[in-house]
Formats: sequence, C-alpha cells, structure tokens
Amino acid sequence: SSGINAEWPLRPGDELLDISMGDEGKQPSDEDMEKSSELRGSAMCAMSEGNAEEALKLFTEAIELNPHAAALFAKRAQYFVRVKKPANAIRDADKALSLNPDNSLAHKSRGKALRLQGKWEESMLALSAGQKIDYDDDTQELLNTIVKPNAEKLRQARLKRESKQREKDHKAKLERVRRAKEEQQKAYEAQKARDKAEREMGGGMPGGMSGGMPGGMGGIFDDPEIATLLQDPEVVQAMAAIQQNPAAMMQYMNNPKVMKIVQKLQGKFGGGMPGGMGGMGGMPGGMGGMGGMPGGMPGGMGGMPGSTPGGMAGSPPSTNNTNNNPPPQPPRFSSCDDVD
Repeated sequence: SSGINAEWPLRPGDELLDISMGDEGKQPSDEDMEKSSELRGSAMCAMSEGNAEEALKLFTEAIELNPHAAALFAKRAQYFVRVKKPANAIRDADKALSLNPDNSLAHKSRGKALRLQGKWEESMLALSAGQKIDYDDDTQELLNTIVKPNAEKLRQARLKRESKQREKDHKAKLERVRRAKEEQQKAYEAQKARDKAEREMGGGMPGGMSGGMPGGMGGIFDDPEIATLLQDPEVVQAMAAIQQNPAAMMQYMNNPKVMKIVQKLQGKFGGGMPGGMGGMGGMPGGMGGMGGMPGGMPGGMGGMPGSTPGGMAGSPPSTNNTNNNPPPQPPRFSSCDDVD
C-alpha cells in the first residue's frame, strides 16, 4: 500500500514520480550491498549540499543494487520530505516499513509528509510511533507545538459533526415513529367510523336485519369510495335519516356527497336501495321512482296524477286549436254488429 488515500487529492507538484522501487526478486551480492552503501553516503552529501537532482539519482541507484534495505527507502523518503513531495515520501516510507516496521526514520518521515498534506491526526500518530522507537527533541517539539494542537482541533470538529449527525438521525427516527403512530391512529379512526356507519345503517332500517347490516349489504364497505364517504358525519347523518324515512331523500337531492353514495348503493344493488328501503317516489312532471329491493316499499311510487305509468306526469291535451279542426277521435273498432 502507498498509504495515499484516494479521498486526499495530490497537491499540484506532488504527483508520484516514475522512479525505480527496485526489483523485489533480486538477491544482492556482498559487492552490491557494499556499493549501495557507498551510493547512500554520496546521496546524503549531495542532499546536504542542496544538489537535489543528484541526491535523488544516487539514492535510486543504491535502491536498485539492494532493494531489500529499509534504510535506503527511509532515506529517500526523508529526501522527498525536504523537497516537499509528500506523496512520494509516503510511498517510500510505506515501503521501508513493509521491510522493517521498527524503522524510526520511516515513521518520522511519513509523519512529516502527512503534516505537509494537512493530515494532522495521521501525522501525530506516525510521529508518535517514531518517537517510541527513537526519541529526539526536534520531532517532539514539532509534535507539541504544531501537529498535536491542529490534530486536536480536527478531532473536536469531527466530534461536533458526529454529534450533530447523531442528533439529526435521532430526530429523523422520532419523526418516523410519530408518522407511524399517526397513520395507525388514522386507520383506527377510519375503522371506527366505518363500524359506526355499519351499525347506524343496519339498525332500524325497514326490512333490515336487527343489529347488523341488511341482507346483501355486507360488502359495501369494500368499496373505498363508499368507505371514504361514510367517514363524513354529514353523510352518515343523511343516510341514517334516509334509512328511517326514505322520503327524506328529497331534501338531499342537491347534496352531491349524499347522492354520490346513493348512486353507489343503487349500482351495487341493481338499481334499488339495499335491505328493503323503499323506492323514491316519482318527481312531479314525471321522473320515475327509484326501484326498491324486495322486502321494502314498491319499486317506485307513481308520479303525480296524470303521469305516465311509473314516471313523468303527462301534459294535458292542448286546447290551442289554431286551425279549428275537430279534436282527433279515438279509433273505432268493429264489433260483430258492424259486419255486413
């Protein structure tokens, strides 16, 4: 692992360089290790003289000769910290620690690189790990004066965010519980209203069944629209009045909610009111009455005098004879006496 988190974008100029990390399969000879040690010394001199390019070249050559030396990767990590290329320093420090987890320079170089990236908490942990292995005053001063104070600020900010998130989650949970209870209460009230409507529509209804719904009405509340309408106290009161006295329907003719449920009930019971409610009488001028179910009043009370059967009253014959023609006579049928 390079130790570089994908969530932490590299700063401009901090891109990972395409440099050799050595051949892990190489088994260095004694001569390779001796030469590698000489190159490391030359690289450190070049670094102290400010010759950055030469120092990097020499450290890399030393690593290629002895790719299993943790100290070489730790030294190159230290170099990358000095030239402010923390991403490369972290990569080399991680490699050194994979070879030797107790390399203090690798821990400290990694901690200083993380500090350059502003990752204060991670920097504190890495520097503290290096201090436990090999303590030095300069690293401790860096920890106490810069790294730890900033790490604590970040920790406090994180704790505050986490606390706010927990509070937000708790409020959301309470709201879900409240809504669930509200829905349960609504369902309970709706069922209570339906039960009440069933009782009121069942009791005292002409031809109805005592203490329950009239014959054939048991399924009307399966219709969601009827169930909704019967939750309205006005509709329940109107239906109760109509059940007690079918003629009372006349006063609700202009009430769309009441007529809606009447139409629904008529549709369910084949054009009549359920359980024996009498049909509604014909309207003056002649609309036919609404048919009743068996057990109730006749299927429709006749219209006003002069009406056609079961329906609208017929208009009286016109007396306005503008042509003075005799009024038409009823047809005359032949009798046996008329036969020649």
